[in-house]
Amino acid sequence: MNQKFLLTLVLISFASISVCAADALDEKQFQKLMKEVGKVAKEFKANLDAKNADAVTKDSTRVGEIYAQMTGFWKSRNLDDAVKWSNESSAAAAATATAAKAQDWDKTKQHWNAVMKNCKSCHDARREKLDDGSYRIK
Repeated sequence: MNQKFLLTLVLISFASISVCAADALDEKQFQKLMKEVGKVAKEFKANLDAKNADAVTKDSTRVGEIYAQMTGFWKSRNLDDAVKWSNESSAAAAATATAAKAQDWDKTKQHWNAVMKNCKSCHDARREKLDDGSYRIK
């Protein structure tokens, strides 16, 4: 019985390590996701102005998923402010999707503005522009 317990404990430990490692993005994956958010952000106003509920719902849902993934990235770096902004952005993006689905355009805009406010806060605190015009994480 002790061997079964020990084997189970070892398997659970390895599974936990694998799940934690899978949750943390590397910097290249992180940058790819940030570019995806940037693309959505550029298209958002046109979709909002057109009252395209399907596009706004789809895009804001995706942004919420991305920010949920970013939480692990920031946690692995012990940056509580960025974790907070990622969590808040994920929730605000989900609220954006819900409002768009209901075609409540004022709330859609309000929730999306909260996402963008967090983007700015995080960029100001955690992003540095390099001489060649590219960016890196501080």
